[in-house]
Amino acid sequence: MKPGDLFTSRLHESFMKPDGFKKKGRTFSLVREHFSEHYNLQGSAWNSSGSPWRFYVNCGISFPDLPFESPGSGMWAFHAHTRLTRIIPEARAEYDVTDLNLDELVIEVGETPRKCSAYFFRRHQVLRDSLVKKHYEFGFPYDPELK
Repeated sequence: MKPGDLFTSRLHESFMKPDGFKKKGRTFSLVREHFSEHYNLQGSAWNSSGSPWRFYVNCGISFPDLPFESPGSGMWAFHAHTRLTRIIPEARAEYDVTDLNLDELVIEVGETPRKCSAYFFRRHQVLRDSLVKKHYEFGFPYDPELK
């Protein structure tokens, strides 16, 4: 199994599935009452066999009652998305998975969506209101809490 696929499977098994997330490819989604949250493991374009598998964590939010102006695919299929570090500044910007650190990184990465999830749960109405007003900062709905 490829390192990215193995890592994604272990992350799903250990953290995302027990927390209620559904997996499609390398994207995990959870439907809540007023919004849905999404996390994507984006592999680096420079990955090659024989070296660590580098990836970035993207997070997104969507709202069942808001129409999409121009729906796309991947993370563009959601109302808003950004890199995890925009919401959780202490998260790493990138991760390099090897056979030696796979289990350790599954734990580290598994904990970060939980922090982002708490943010979405607490601030989803602010993000929704900013989307409706088309008020963005750095390409993400404006939230004065994100500085």
